[in-house]
Amino acid sequence: MELSELVREIESAHDPAAQARIERSRSTVMRGIAQPRPRRSRRRWVWGGTAAGTVTAGAIAATVIIAGTVSPLAAPPASAAAVAVLNDAAGAAMTSPDPVLAPGQYLRMRETYDLITLWDADLDPSDPVFGFSAAALDQSEGAVFQRSIRDLYVPSDRAGDWIIDDRQVNEVRDVFGDPATLPAFEAMVAEVGDRDADPGGLVALPGGIAKEGESWEPFRDEYATMPRDPEKLLEWFRERLAAYGDDDWIIFQNIGHFLSTDVMPAELRAATLHTVALLSGVEVARTDGSVTTLRMESHLDEGSEFGDLLVSEIDINTESGHIVGGREVYPHRPTDLLPAELPWVSWTVDFEIVDEAPQP
Repeated sequence: MELSELVREIESAHDPAAQARIERSRSTVMRGIAQPRPRRSRRRWVWGGTAAGTVTAGAIAATVIIAGTVSPLAAPPASAAAVAVLNDAAGAAMTSPDPVLAPGQYLRMRETYDLITLWDADLDPSDPVFGFSAAALDQSEGAVFQRSIRDLYVPSDRAGDWIIDDRQVNEVRDVFGDPATLPAFEAMVAEVGDRDADPGGLVALPGGIAKEGESWEPFRDEYATMPRDPEKLLEWFRERLAAYGDDDWIIFQNIGHFLSTDVMPAELRAATLHTVALLSGVEVARTDGSVTTLRMESHLDEGSEFGDLLVSEIDINTESGHIVGGREVYPHRPTDLLPAELPWVSWTVDFEIVDEAPQP
């Protein structure tokens, strides 16, 4: 079984708690944009009032909607350097060689997220969760910087059980602000329970099909009919994401997440990379070996608690055509609680062939 065939079938492991988390912490903003989904009590949902990582199109858009309305400023076309990078990546997506899985092996897709959880000490002290789930940046006394990992195992026989392992407990990597932040965070964790004790954290999907309401790749059923012409595909994305606005940053962020799991057929993946080249304001930020980082700036309206600028980045391996990571940074945050250069969220995706998978 070729790696490309397996990877292109991978579900994006969307967290069904994401929109419920957004609804809790920013219900006024999100009302009418997204409906909350039922959630399990897992630590991942405490993200300080925004959502990112493996989330739906709506939740990705909500990350910026919460921070502030994007100002309608005209941006220049994608730079020639960015277009060249995307052309190279599209070509690699069509031609890069694939290793082969032996019978009984699995392709493991590991998603790693670094994210910020805010804490407002003045919110209901009798509820250890509320001070984190409803915290706003400009009112927070503390913040916890965490790392979260989730694995998806795809069997060599795709008709078999695909395994999602979401049991790993978030790792605290740093704490900022009030020294009481970490004890408060530990109290919150004790309240919501450890994810290792959550039986729903390890799930088998027969044939890779999720239960109703737990589909993590929103456009998978439409891959066969999606346009392969980049200009038509761009319009297709705009129509599907219209509920969240028509700004290019919405397309940029969403494509970054959709492509990171490589579920698309090769020719559609290549067309989607070419589509990014049609967006305004895409620039080359830096290159590190075979990985080039593209960035897009979005200007936020006055009064946003996150400042006036969002910088979105995606990392592209131009030798394979894979998007292997990304981040969102608010460099002008009007607070000294967090280092300005610290991403609000960052993520990486990597693949490995393994001989076994955990079983529910």
